[in-house]
Amino acid sequence: MAEKTLVKQNQKGTYNWNMVVVLTLIPLIGVFGTGIYVYNQGVVWQEPLLLFILWFLSGMGITMGYHRLFSHKAYKTNVFVEWLLMIFGSMALENTILKWCSDHRIHHTKAETKEDPYSITEGFWHAHIGWIVKNGSEENNRVRGVKDLKSKSAVVFQNKYYFTIGIIGGFIIPLAIGFIYGRPMGALLWAGFLRLTIVHHATFFINSMCHYFGRQTYDIKSTARDSWFVSWFTFGEGYHNYHHKFQWDYRNGVKWFAYDPSKWIIKGLSFFGITYDLKEVKENVIEENKLNNIKVQLFEMFKISGSKFKNMYYKKVESLNKKSEQLFELWSEMELKYAEQLSKGKSKNKEVLRALIAERKKYKEQLNRIRIDLQGIMSSIKSQKLKPNLA
Repeated sequence: MAEKTLVKQNQKGTYNWNMVVVLTLIPLIGVFGTGIYVYNQGVVWQEPLLLFILWFLSGMGITMGYHRLFSHKAYKTNVFVEWLLMIFGSMALENTILKWCSDHRIHHTKAETKEDPYSITEGFWHAHIGWIVKNGSEENNRVRGVKDLKSKSAVVFQNKYYFTIGIIGGFIIPLAIGFIYGRPMGALLWAGFLRLTIVHHATFFINSMCHYFGRQTYDIKSTARDSWFVSWFTFGEGYHNYHHKFQWDYRNGVKWFAYDPSKWIIKGLSFFGITYDLKEVKENVIEENKLNNIKVQLFEMFKISGSKFKNMYYKKVESLNKKSEQLFELWSEMELKYAEQLSKGKSKNKEVLRALIAERKKYKEQLNRIRIDLQGIMSSIKSQKLKPNLA
C-alpha cells in the first residue's frame, strides 16, 4: 500500500539513494533518537498521547482516505471530509493521493505479476520497502488509472502542495505543541519521527507480512492472508485475503468482532449522512466464497493424491457440493424477496420479513454443517500426512 516518491529514473533496479537515506534516517531518529531522549529527559504524558493522536489521524488518512475512499471508492462522503482525510493522509508522507492510488489500483489489477509495483513474488524485502527505494521503469513511475480523482478539489490541491502539507502536519505542528508544554524536541521525536516510523512500517507490513502469515479463508490461490495482528497496527487493514477477494467492500474485517476501526467509523458516520453509498458484499456471497475455497483445496488434494483419498471421500464431497449449491441458490432467491419486501416498508411487512429472516437462519445452519463436514474431511486427509502444494 505505501508508495514511493516520484523521481527521475535513470536505471531500473538501481537504488534511489534519496529514498534510501530518508527511509533510513526516519526510523533511526524515531527509534534511537527517541530512546536516547527518554533516557536523558524522561517521559511526560503529553508525548505518548500526542504520538497516538497523530498516529491515529495519519493512519486513518491512509486507511479511510487513500485506501478505501480514493483507491477503491468503497463509500462516498462530502468534500469537507475528503479534505480532512487528504490532510491526515499527507501527514503519513506516503506520497500523493494520485500516485498512491495509481500504484494501488495496479497492484490489484496486476497482482503478483511483474507489473505489480510491490509484488510479493519478488520477495519479502521488495514488497515491504525494496520497491520504494529502488528505481523503477518510466512506465511504473507514471501516474495512470486515476483520471476519476483529478476532478476532486482536495486531490488537486494536495498534488500541488503535498510536501508542504505533510511537513507542516507531520513535523511543525508537533513541534509547536511541544513548545506549549515546554518540550519541543520530545514532541518532535515522539509525534514526528517515531510516529512516522510506525505508520510507514505498519503500512509496509500489509504488503509483505500479510502475504506470508495468516489465513487464506476467502481465496487459497492468492498469497494475500488475513492477519489480525497487523490489523491492530493499521486500523483494520490486516484482513488482506478478504480485501483482495472483495476489494470494493468498505470493510476489511468483515466479521462484526474483527478489529477494524476504519469500518466502524465509516459505518458510524453513515448514520448521520456524512458517509453514504457504502459498498458491502452480501453475506450469502461471502459464505459461498468461503465454502468454495474449502472445495478448491479438497479437489486439489484429490488431484495430487491419486486414487487413495479420492476413492475414500470424493462421492461424499460431491454430494455435499451439490447440496450446498442448491442451498445457496435458495438463499440468493430469498435475499431478493427480502430486499423487495424491505423496499415496501418494515412496518407493513413485519411478519413476512420475520419469516424470511428465519429462512435465512435455516440456510446458514445447514451450510455451516456442510462446511464442518468438508473441513473434517480435509483435516482427516491432512492427518494422514498428505501435504499438497496449494500456493
